[in-house]
Amino acid sequence: MTSDIVIKEIKRRHSVKQSVSHYMMPHDREEEIENAVRRLHLDGIENLIYGTSPAPRPAGKITVGCHLAYWPDWMDFYLRRKDFYEKDFPTKKSLLDTFGGTTVEDWIEKIRLNIRAALAEKPEYLVWHVAHCSLDEIWTRRFRYTDRDVLKAAAEVYGAVAKEVPHSVTVLFENIFWPGLYTLKPEEVDYFFHLLPGENTGIMLDTGHLMNTNPDLVTEEDGARYVLSVVNRLGSLKSLIKGIHLSCSLSGGYQKGLSGRAPALVTPDVISRHITSIDQHRPFTTGAAREIVDSIEPDYLTHELFGTDFTIPEDKVRLQMKAAGLWKEGQ
Repeated sequence: MTSDIVIKEIKRRHSVKQSVSHYMMPHDREEEIENAVRRLHLDGIENLIYGTSPAPRPAGKITVGCHLAYWPDWMDFYLRRKDFYEKDFPTKKSLLDTFGGTTVEDWIEKIRLNIRAALAEKPEYLVWHVAHCSLDEIWTRRFRYTDRDVLKAAAEVYGAVAKEVPHSVTVLFENIFWPGLYTLKPEEVDYFFHLLPGENTGIMLDTGHLMNTNPDLVTEEDGARYVLSVVNRLGSLKSLIKGIHLSCSLSGGYQKGLSGRAPALVTPDVISRHITSIDQHRPFTTGAAREIVDSIEPDYLTHELFGTDFTIPEDKVRLQMKAAGLWKEGQ
């Protein structure tokens, strides 16, 4: 390998800030998580912040970005369509538990408090999901709202709380495999970002979520080709992609086998198994990962992988880093 290639490779590995997705459990000690981060030669964690109060011991030393709370089923409530939202939230308690109250204003305040809790971690960026899916639609996929319906409403919600975010912090909006940013169609992306206030915004491209929108994918290489075809279709809008949630999801077989009907008994465990069967969060194991990362050249890259418990899945992160060309033996 020539010296020029070596220099280019070193610059490549150091130009992107790498993190691992992690929820700080009450028993977690920042020093222990920092040791795991160091073993993996990462820059820190993408800190999952789901509450409304700052953590008693913020982990600002190891936090690169924060993932905000996410409400997958919110459009009916936001649009005050009581005839629909009462099906998923039939009691006052269910509304209080989910939205922090019984009014949209209560929910907006809960979002503000969540943002403030995240900012206490001193992140460089925040992640905001842009999608909607009601309980029955998880199985039927007969969606009541279009991408544009969701994008318009999401922009309104963000506009109501945007002043909470300092200009020095970037808000990265993430695609899901439900209506919203969904397949990142250029016209929808352009529409959405023209509605947003401020300039400290961008896209957090979730590779696994995007792969879930194409059940014909079979291999990691198929996935990389599909992801990059979507990215390249964006044209100049590609510059909005500031970060990547990197994971592999090849769930076409499961999706094609679904009946399109909800099961007779729907419990939290049934919902969780269904969602994780679609959204697998497995590590890439081939050079397909490097194709994606090299093409997009993100500022931030988060290894967002499922583990067997609430600890950082170090072996899986290391495996994916090797696949992406971001790990060198002996480093």
